[in-house]
Amino acid sequence: MRARSLILATGVTWRRLAIDGFDRLIGKGVYYGAARSEASTTHGLDVFLIGAGNSAGQAALHFSGHARSVTLLVRGPALADSMSHYLIEQLRAKSNVKVQLRSEVQAVHGETHLTAIDILDKSTNEVSRHDCGGLFVFIGANAETEWLPADVVRDARGYVLTGDDVKKAGGWSQERDPYLLETSAPGVFACGDVRLSPVKRVASAVGEGSMAIAFVHQYLANEDKAHRSRT
Repeated sequence: MRARSLILATGVTWRRLAIDGFDRLIGKGVYYGAARSEASTTHGLDVFLIGAGNSAGQAALHFSGHARSVTLLVRGPALADSMSHYLIEQLRAKSNVKVQLRSEVQAVHGETHLTAIDILDKSTNEVSRHDCGGLFVFIGANAETEWLPADVVRDARGYVLTGDDVKKAGGWSQERDPYLLETSAPGVFACGDVRLSPVKRVASAVGEGSMAIAFVHQYLANEDKAHRSRT
């Protein structure tokens, strides 16, 4: 199959947790990530979030306005290595938000819906059970772009570089500048979560998809114009 242009919109795959009972309760109280609309269903409940990055911190702040309590479970000894200082300060200011360090979920419980979780405190090696109205996982995602040729430059985690990031990485060979969503391979564009970007939201992915289409039209028009000038 031949094509003059291509758009990569393959998204990412959430990293999975190998926890007893986890897969059985996904969508039934256990969630990878969280939509803003889900916060309204946690009124009066105790919810737990797994993760130590900015996404987890932002979600904890949002849930704090709805849930009775929000506990952020962190495997490491501190948040400062992975979360922005301003988020850490905002979390400290919330009376119903707790950060539990050196902690991991060992198991989840519930027949038709999540009811409780077991948490391992790695400081003491003790496991305790807690009532849980929702468990939200923020441990990142995999781009899974190993199938792409080397012409399409990616970062160490497999996310596709576009625009200025391509130039900074030394992967651009054309005289013109790359389009905002153009990869290191001229005419190949990327949008959504597969693209290296700090923003991972459905709304931004949809917007980038529309922009990518516009860039393709612009790219093809310029290529046709350059071809006519050569002939």
